[in-house]
Amino acid sequence: MSNSKKKVEKKKVEVEDKLHHEYAKYSKENEEKYGKKTIVLLHNGKFFEVYGVQSLETGEYQDSKILEFSDTCQAIIAPRPGVMDKFGRVVMAGVPTVQLDKYLQMLLDACYTVCVYVQEEKQEKGKNFKRYLDKVYSPGTFISCDTDTSPKITNNIMCVWMHLAKPVFKTSPSRIKDVITYGVSVVNIFTGKSAIFESQSPFIMTNTTFDELERYVSVYSPSEVILLSPFDTSDIQKIIQYTGIKTNTIHKINTKDVTNQKVVNCENQRYIKQILSAFYKEDTFDLCAEFHENIMATQSFCYLLNFIQEHNPDLIRKISIPTFNNTSDRMVLANHTLMQLNIIDDGSNSYGQYSSVLSFLNKCCSSIGKRMFQYQITNPTFDEDWLNKEYDIVSKMLDNYVMVDSFRKIILKIKDVEKIIRQIIIKKVYPSSIATLYKSIDCVSQINTCLYELPDICDYLCGEFTHVETSYNYIDSLCSNISKFINKKFIVENCEKVSSMTNFEYNVIQRGVSEKLDAANDEYVKCKDTFITIRNYLNDLMQKNEKSSELDYVNMQKKEKSGEYLQITTVRSKKLQPILAGIISHSTSQGKITLDNNVIVNLSEITFKSAGSSSNTMDIESPQLTDLNKRMLVLKDTINTLISEAYLNVLNELENKWIDDIENITTYIAKADVMQCKTYLAKQYNYCKPEIDSDSDSSYINVTDLRHCLIEHIQQNEIYVTNDICLGQEEKGVLLYGTNAVGKTSLIRAIGISVIMAQSGIYVPCSKFVYKPYSAIYSRILGNDNIFKGLSTFAVEMSELRVILENADNRSLILGDELCSGTEKESALSIFGAGLMDLAEQEVSFIFATHFHEILIYDEIKAIPSIATKHMTVHYDRQDDCLVYDRKLKEGSGDKNYGLEVCKSMHLSDRFLEKAYFLRNKYYPETKGILSTQGTSYNARKLKSVLCEKCGINKAEEVHHLQQQKDANDNGFIGTFHKNHPANLQNICQECHDKIHAQNDAKTVVRKKTTKGFKTM
Repeated sequence: MSNSKKKVEKKKVEVEDKLHHEYAKYSKENEEKYGKKTIVLLHNGKFFEVYGVQSLETGEYQDSKILEFSDTCQAIIAPRPGVMDKFGRVVMAGVPTVQLDKYLQMLLDACYTVCVYVQEEKQEKGKNFKRYLDKVYSPGTFISCDTDTSPKITNNIMCVWMHLAKPVFKTSPSRIKDVITYGVSVVNIFTGKSAIFESQSPFIMTNTTFDELERYVSVYSPSEVILLSPFDTSDIQKIIQYTGIKTNTIHKINTKDVTNQKVVNCENQRYIKQILSAFYKEDTFDLCAEFHENIMATQSFCYLLNFIQEHNPDLIRKISIPTFNNTSDRMVLANHTLMQLNIIDDGSNSYGQYSSVLSFLNKCCSSIGKRMFQYQITNPTFDEDWLNKEYDIVSKMLDNYVMVDSFRKIILKIKDVEKIIRQIIIKKVYPSSIATLYKSIDCVSQINTCLYELPDICDYLCGEFTHVETSYNYIDSLCSNISKFINKKFIVENCEKVSSMTNFEYNVIQRGVSEKLDAANDEYVKCKDTFITIRNYLNDLMQKNEKSSELDYVNMQKKEKSGEYLQITTVRSKKLQPILAGIISHSTSQGKITLDNNVIVNLSEITFKSAGSSSNTMDIESPQLTDLNKRMLVLKDTINTLISEAYLNVLNELENKWIDDIENITTYIAKADVMQCKTYLAKQYNYCKPEIDSDSDSSYINVTDLRHCLIEHIQQNEIYVTNDICLGQEEKGVLLYGTNAVGKTSLIRAIGISVIMAQSGIYVPCSKFVYKPYSAIYSRILGNDNIFKGLSTFAVEMSELRVILENADNRSLILGDELCSGTEKESALSIFGAGLMDLAEQEVSFIFATHFHEILIYDEIKAIPSIATKHMTVHYDRQDDCLVYDRKLKEGSGDKNYGLEVCKSMHLSDRFLEKAYFLRNKYYPETKGILSTQGTSYNARKLKSVLCEKCGINKAEEVHHLQQQKDANDNGFIGTFHKNHPANLQNICQECHDKIHAQNDAKTVVRKKTTKGFKTM
């Protein structure tokens, strides 16, 4: 190797070594700031790269995330040729710059924070490229350029700020040492919408303390959470468990750390005012009283805004003023009601669309509608005016149901316009998304046209726009004006083909938008036309020579780097050359001729060059063609730059002039989609319109033929058994009895689900639903204790019971399943009884599933007329050896001894059952004969029955021989069968038995099979 080459190689190695050290420096800095789960991507040419050092001895990668990066992105790890580090070989892996979004999504899905360093466009002479931190991406701060590929309809990032303090008021119970206040803020990165919430309660480290926080977490399902608190690590883990935070991207910050300047600043009102003024208006903090009233939530919101800004300043632009959930008229859903009623999916089953009420009912056709529907069903209201408007609009749509199918087809074509708005604001939107926006607006125009003759529905959809005089005309004008603007500025059909903001294969900007772009385009077209004219001339010469106008003899070819060129086969070039020579020889201007469009070409300069040693084609060259090609390459780069500049300018104009109007259109889309969804549900599943009793002072429900909206579809083996239920009127509460698996819990859930549906403005699965809206639902349903692993069932129950007893009133609904199942019987009965007395005193609506029959003999419970006792029927078929679940709700507590019958139907061993029956009969003799499955004394195979097999009315007390025992021989046989054969035995009541013997009926009676079963004849 020559000395000069060695110097070049040495310099290259030094450059690469510096790049590796630069990468290591950035990695260390960002891991200290964002945590161990951080990856740096370094821009190097056409790739974003990750570097590491591989030990030559062990092959392991040291102090680098390169292996994790490779596994996550399926990227190949390769050594840097000739580049070594004192610890081993320098290796790298990378992804193309044009596919950054794709690989960012992979890394974020794996819960990494990704710091992207970009190199400057120009390199100083003799120096390395300078690189700067462009953006920091994390699961909660990422929005891609696409609108269709991701199934996610939200990307929420949440900040929770917790604060402990001593009680302020002397009236606080002495046992309460501390009060906890937590402020919560959330921003949906996809839409820019934000919300804050604050709650305060006596501090006890138990799940119910964080009830409202759990509800907030379950509703918003954040992909990233910032948790600021004074608690230690173990307590933080408990809180994460109690609140159901599922994301792995949790930033835990201790507020006791006085060196954390961000925390200190966020507790300073001057800083709060400054940050709110920076993102909103100067006087925002002073004008919005909610910020003063919810100071912890405001601190949380300011911290969150700063966090997002540090990651990507563009994301903070035009974030909406937060909605304050504390001041709303929403129903309180306490004790994890959303999960306990399966309103939202807890991930414990795999029933697809039937995995939750939300996933089943959300039949909206657009992402915008799905978000609004999800918000409504997870935030039910007791605003009667709003509810009646929702019911009435669905009723009007049902009268015009023919429109619903059309609406659904149109809305399916509408893409996520809310997300496109955010992409426009942060300038991260492909031209293809602009085309999508244009088509979506056209769909809105179609919907509006369909509603031309239904002004009431138009007014409903435009209810947010109070300044509107004629709703139809307003939407029509809005759609028309925005479409005209897009058409005037963009070439929409070209926009559809471009999914990049830096590489424009097609011009997406209309003429008249940019003079420089128009001039460059004109020059490029002129050069291209000249090139094509020369090609056409040469091709025509060949066609005339070959006497064929069908074939192309001279072809235009294109290479990405070298551009356009002309090509002909070697054989044909030998024919074209003499043709050109002949024309030149007859030319008076040394081969110069004028072609179409006044294009002058010098034929004498045209040469033919082999395209390659193994090729049978020739490149047609000339100085003129070379100059044209070079100019087109320069112009193409120039045009690409000018398109990019013009595109950003038009996006700014679109944002400044039309973004508010487009947001109004998204509201219209959301309401139209939710409206058709509610109508579709009502029609498709035969749901009924709820009726609100506005005159009632207390909340109640009176339901006829209630169904469970999920179970009636999941269970296809039997027709769903409906039930009538009334709670909150004369019968304030119900104690519900019945064997396991008869459907008690399903009925309780059906009640809760129907109330939430009704108070979300949705029709209900029943034939009649009259009610006064509730302000709160408290649930305690078994099977959800996995949320609180480590807590005993009894601890969870008592914690939730405390919340119920402290807060429930005559506007509350309590749904309980097996209350006090986690402790011994005596305490359970006492606690349960005291709870019932307390709830009755507060006139609370409630229903409890229970097996405690003993509670009914308590004088205190018998003295409460507002508590009803009901049971769900089940009967035991002794002949078929099975329990038959009738599932019908009836008065009274029903039979109280059925556990062993369930065991028998589940085919437990006879030996085990005999012991169980022995113990039950010995210690509970009053249970004998009730649902007993013991054999008769004559034949164990003939089971005793409860009812007389003759009259079917009275209780069976005797076992009668159909053919009498006196007719049997010494061996007990009557002819061919034994007198104690099961078919000769009949369980009968005393009355029927006496009648038979009184009549001295000598007629031979036998049991025979009929089409209606076995009959005695």
